[in-house]
Amino acid sequence: MIFRSSWLLCCSLLMSFAVNADSLVTVQGDAAKPGKYSFVEGTRLHDVLLPAQVNPKAYLLGAAWLHMPLHDAQERLKIGVLFDLATLRSNAIQGDETGLAALAARLRDKVQAMPVTARKVAQLDPVQVELNRKDNPHLSDGDVLLYPTRPTTVRIEGAVLAECELAHQPLQPAMGYLKDCPRDPNADADWLFVIQPDGRVFKQGVALWNETKAAPPAPGARIYVPIHNSDQGDPTPELNTELAAFIATQPLLEVKP
Repeated sequence: MIFRSSWLLCCSLLMSFAVNADSLVTVQGDAAKPGKYSFVEGTRLHDVLLPAQVNPKAYLLGAAWLHMPLHDAQERLKIGVLFDLATLRSNAIQGDETGLAALAARLRDKVQAMPVTARKVAQLDPVQVELNRKDNPHLSDGDVLLYPTRPTTVRIEGAVLAECELAHQPLQPAMGYLKDCPRDPNADADWLFVIQPDGRVFKQGVALWNETKAAPPAPGARIYVPIHNSDQGDPTPELNTELAAFIATQPLLEVKP
């Protein structure tokens, strides 16, 4: 009986060690010691950022936290966007709107190729994380923290003739970039979505009747040009908002396997 109890305890310890050995958080990008760090229940951001030694000159506005508990919700978001784009394309074909059908197909292919990242919008400045407990939340097993270098461009996508990667111009408003990136005939002329590099999304009025003041796109920002809603009733009313939200989950720095 004693031998059996000892054997069960040994197996239990070995299994616990195996689980802990596989429990990791990864830091990538502009840090002195990037790599994989062991994770246990209760591990917080600062517990990983401190030993990783993130470069103080890293582009903190573009840092990203890929938080595994958000994966399933973002998977559903992607599926919903793909469904709406398929619906939009089907309706456009039935209505003999070939240009709109082609645009929907291009965006469908784009979204299909985009990974589900589980990105969480959060304060990721290591100094602020250390100073403020509210900015030092718990991590989850498998989380990834990305710290890119400062980019030099702004990307325009969505209802445009072709996606554009343009040089960032300090203080230039979002609408200024559209001069060098022509919109598709099916674009909405009244609105833009500005997706800042920290993953925050801002819907901005750009027509005379709804013009809104907004912070200019930062380096690495993405400008999503929405699709015009049909006057006959839109079967996909949340498409633009949800597509902008899914684009916002894409980090500046590509995740390494």
